[in-house]
Amino acid sequence: MSTNVNMTNKFGKYKYFKIGELGGGGIIVSYKCTNRCRHCLVVGAPERENIWIKPEFLDLVYKTIKKSGPNVQMHIGGGETFLNPECCLYSMELAAKNDIFVDYIETNGFWGGDKAKYMPLLRELKKLGLKSILISVSPFHSEFIKPQATTDAIAAVKEVFGPEGAFVWIPDFLNVFDMIDMDKPLKIDKLPERFLKMIPDMYYLIPGGRAGYLGEKFFKKWPAKTFFMTDCVREFASTAHFHIDYMGNYMPGGLCGGISICDYTEIGTSITLDDKPILSALINGGIKSLFDFAVNDYGYVPDPDGYCGKCHLCVDIRKFLYDKCDFKELKPAEFYKFLKK
Repeated sequence: MSTNVNMTNKFGKYKYFKIGELGGGGIIVSYKCTNRCRHCLVVGAPERENIWIKPEFLDLVYKTIKKSGPNVQMHIGGGETFLNPECCLYSMELAAKNDIFVDYIETNGFWGGDKAKYMPLLRELKKLGLKSILISVSPFHSEFIKPQATTDAIAAVKEVFGPEGAFVWIPDFLNVFDMIDMDKPLKIDKLPERFLKMIPDMYYLIPGGRAGYLGEKFFKKWPAKTFFMTDCVREFASTAHFHIDYMGNYMPGGLCGGISICDYTEIGTSITLDDKPILSALINGGIKSLFDFAVNDYGYVPDPDGYCGKCHLCVDIRKFLYDKCDFKELKPAEFYKFLKK
């Protein structure tokens, strides 16, 4: 973090913020998805705009990433990457051109029911140097994708990339398939309540994005003041799992969907917080500063039922502020439009 103690703003001493050397992260090639998963941190949905990262733009993003993190390891995600096979291919080609290692490409495996159509894509990706495919497995995904399609997708990846090339996230959820009809989407609310309570820990679930609104079947709720002692500097400063989306928005390593610290071109520079009051509040005073700003300046009323965590509180406040006023750090706009849909 870059600071100057002689320069202050309304939230505290930090007027500037600087992103350090990039460690590892992902490219969000699109937010369009086959699913509208209830736990999604970036609020993917079928209704999201059918816009994908352009190869010319991605080349520029990769160049910036390589300059800011010479040893960076990347992954390709969405949205749902396999909705656009061409994008998957040029994402790999351009990574190789810029000497960037791509660890995996993410998919929800929706294509497993028609795997013959996607086998050529898997083979081409392997030829381009890709070592593994991450297949998401969870009850949330299975609400939209038949479990049989998921297992068929895993089998297809293993056939092309070998047993170690199928990065199943999370493998423990495959055991759930033994409890249900493999040829029908899962009705998650029909699962035993004790199991629903276990899902957040099993999936390392962050109560951001849609996840905070899952409710008390999944999370215990607490009053807003419970989280006032926590700050967000660690999450914002972390470059271990950052993301850059197809518009160039930089999302910090804490997986804070719907908030852009900066444009990718500003990585490594001193980013002013003067015109970003939400970021300034979170960096200088944590969630309490954001809460006080929303209550005192805009009339935010806390939910009497409480919140699942500081990320849920943050998202709820940001949604309220997005509806009230134009804040340049609240990007992309579609995050807030589809958050509760």
